[in-house]
Parts: sequence; C-alpha cells; structure tokens
Amino acid sequence: MAWLPTDDGIAVSAEIECGSAVEIEASPGRVSFAPGEDAVPHEVQITGPISCYNACLALRNEAAEERSVTVEVRIPPWLIEAGFDYFLRKEYLTAPLEEGGGPLPRPATDWRMIPPERQRSLDATVELDLTLGAGEALVLSSIEHYPVTTCNERLRELAAAPDARLVTIGQSVQGRPILGVEVGDADAPRRAVFTGTLQPGEPSAWAVLAMIEAAIDGRAWRDGWSLCFVPQTNPDGIFLGRCNTNARDELAAFGFEEAAAGSDFCPEEVRVLWSYLSERPPVVYVDFHFLRHPNHPFTKPYFFDPAIYDAPEVAAAAIALNERYMTLSGADRPHYVEVGHEMWRGLASYQAAAALDAVAFLYQYTGPTTSLQGAQAVGPQVMIAALEECGALG
Repeated sequence: MAWLPTDDGIAVSAEIECGSAVEIEASPGRVSFAPGEDAVPHEVQITGPISCYNACLALRNEAAEERSVTVEVRIPPWLIEAGFDYFLRKEYLTAPLEEGGGPLPRPATDWRMIPPERQRSLDATVELDLTLGAGEALVLSSIEHYPVTTCNERLRELAAAPDARLVTIGQSVQGRPILGVEVGDADAPRRAVFTGTLQPGEPSAWAVLAMIEAAIDGRAWRDGWSLCFVPQTNPDGIFLGRCNTNARDELAAFGFEEAAAGSDFCPEEVRVLWSYLSERPPVVYVDFHFLRHPNHPFTKPYFFDPAIYDAPEVAAAAIALNERYMTLSGADRPHYVEVGHEMWRGLASYQAAAALDAVAFLYQYTGPTTSLQGAQAVGPQVMIAALEECGALG
C-alpha cells in the first residue's frame, strides 16, 4: 500500500478496499482530492441513471503526537452544472482503517458522522476538519461502505446457524465469489429472494444482512418458505469504490432485459443473478437500495403497473404489498413504473415481474434522514411484509 506523505506527518492513500479518491494533493495541514468517476459519459448520466458519487480516502498520522488536517473534496464542475452535486454535499463519516483479512486494508464498519461544525460546503468543494491521534489511521467517506471481505466473513458466520447454508451463486468479472445465504427448507413450496443492489454506491448489505439475522431467528412467518439472500451482487464494484458500474464500467443494474431474453451480451454479474432468480422463479423478489440522499424527501418503493403480472392473484398481492411498503416508508405515493418503460425495464425487479410473474419491488431506502442503523431496522420489515402479503401464492 502506497501512502502519500506530508511534511507534518499525515499520509493519505486511496489504495484501500472501497477507495475512490483521485488527483490527491497533500501539503502540511491540508489534503485535497476529487472523487473517482464512473467511466460513463456525462450526457448519459444527466438523463439517468446518474452515478451516485462517493468519496473515500484513507488518512494516517505517522507523527508521535496528535495532528489536525483539513480535507478538501473537489466536486466535479459538470456535476454542479447538472444539479447533482448534492451527492457530495452531505454529512461525511469516518471509520477506523483495518489491516489484514483481505488483499487491501479496509474500512471498519464502525462508521461515525463528522460533527456538522467541522464541515463546510463551499462553491465547488466540501471541507472537513479532522484530528488524528498519534499512529491513528482512519477512512473518510461520504457513504457507509460495507467492504466485500467483511461482508463475506459475516455471511460465513451466519451460514453456520441451523437451517442456514452458504451458497456461491457465481463469480464477478474479476473472479470474486458472489455469495449468499439461504435459510429454511430448500424444497419449501415458496421461494423468496432478497438482494442488495448492483449499484456499489448504495451499500444495501446493511439491510440484507439484517434480513438474514431476522430469518435465522425462526419466526412463524418463515414456515413454508425457502429464503434466499444475496447482499452484494456486484462485489468488484464495491471493492473498487465504483458508484454504479462493475469492473468493466458496465451499468449492470440495467442489463436484465437482455438477460431475460437469453442474450449472452449482458454483464457477467447480471447473468449470474438472473440465473439464480430464474432457476427456480421466486414467489416474491425484492431488490434493496440504500443511500443517504439529501435531495430526496423520503424513501419509497418502485411499484410496477399491475398489468405487468400474468396472474390476477399475483397482481393483487403486489398491490397489497405496495400498500404495506407505502406505510413503512411514510411516502404518499410510490415511484410508479409503466409497463415497457425504456429505462426501468432493464431492472432485475422489473424482469422478475414481467418474465417470472414474481411479485417484485425495488425498495429504495433513501432520503436525508436515512442511516445504516435505519437500514438495519427497515430491512427485516421489508422482508416480513413480503412474506406475509405473498404467503398465499405459490
């Protein structure tokens, strides 16, 4: 791991798991960097989907005494001009930097908000004032990363519980295993699948891991279900600190129309996830998204026009589940998606509804008050509502 030193003992690096800093400049008492950008044309992002930009950098105090440093995050000018700079104008977090356990150091999962009085949002930058103790190393980030190596370690721990088993559903472009945990009877009459988004900038593993923990508790609503969970469907993107893309700079979250049509020309992670869904079509499928997003007033489900479903009872269950999700989210309306929508028909959830006739939702836990603790609380509620409303199907 290469560190860029300053004359006062503070060193910085982006060579960490989830690191996304580029163009780093370091001088005594000050560090400046830009967020790494996905290799997607700006004109494509402006019309959607915009990359959910994140900034992630490691700092270490190599001095024998406490040091203070101001960190400047430079916001790309085009992001400001397009009105999407709010992705970087929000409260930043820090977590300890952990050595060992993987090919690169990684952020710990003990994320803590920087006090607002130590952060300033300026015309083209965000400035943060940090203090590091002697020998302290920490990660500064705009999102609550859940590193791939840490997530896989947690999955292996959870899979050791009774009625739980670790599954490898495939591999990423760079050969990382895409792991999941299944809970309950694999031959149960009904199958439910819950995944974390393919978008690395939305660390939904927080919610999906909490679902697994709740499922292992063995509540009555689990009876008759084979429950399947894949918290990180794009491990390369998470490891590399990407926003929306995989290791090949593909927008994998929107490649499922081709996969459902049997095309070989789709991102590898899409092919893996679609195979896992379609090998035994689920009764219900929920793709969880999570992002602290100051420009969105509340979270909401993506509700597909009920005409997308073949069976009337499936459409009725989708309508009922949408009502549950609306109550859970506190929104007055869902994000309504018409049948055949040019962009949204590329989603895994859309194709699960259209091609597999599964009750399907993209659940977006997003807004200015969201948090990793909130994601951990909401995740199991999203799962339980799906099982209760779809229990008569299958």
